Amino acid sequence: MIATSLLTAVLLGFLGTFVQSRRTTEGAVMHAATTSLVYGIVEQIKALDYTTLVPSVTVDSLAPVASTPPYIRVRINQDQVVWLRAVLTPSTSTPAAPTSTPGIEATAASLGAIDNIIGPLPLSSVSGARSQPLTINLWLWIDEMPDTTRDVVQVKRITLVYTYTYNDGTRLRTVRDREVFIRTRFDL
Repeated sequence: MIATSLLTAVLLGFLGTFVQSRRTTEGAVMHAATTSLVYGIVEQIKALDYTTLVPSVTVDSLAPVASTPPYIRVRINQDQVVWLRAVLTPSTSTPAAPTSTPGIEATAASLGAIDNIIGPLPLSSVSGARSQPLTINLWLWIDEMPDTTRDVVQVKRITLVYTYTYNDGTRLRTVRDREVFIRTRFDL
């Protein structure tokens, strides 16, 4: 009887460890898949010609009807292209992008952003893993930031805030982060 009780206690400890390990792994898989997707989008935006980086105001014949200009077209995976709507701040205005990562309670409307929803994507299409589907909310700002006092005329700061949620056992967790990078134009 004592041996059975001791064995039960030990096995319950192992079970708790396995459950916690699974929850931690699930969170890590979701984070890795999301950051991989976001960095892929960032690299595509960086690869755009400086003049193309201003969101397109022409209608793309491949764009769905719901994607009205202005937008930046990026590829999510082999089969999916999305049109990210961006907030463009001209050089004569104060930059609109947040200077820090907005809190989870912030909404796109409260920050003057446009909510781009990507997904739900099966994680197998992003990371090769079999897990819960991934949906990402992206907010994109392009701020023109020239500084004529330093002979810097063509500079754009791109701010990308992304949010995703995932199930952590019985709890729904929300993660928000941001990426900021600078694009400049120079002629050789």
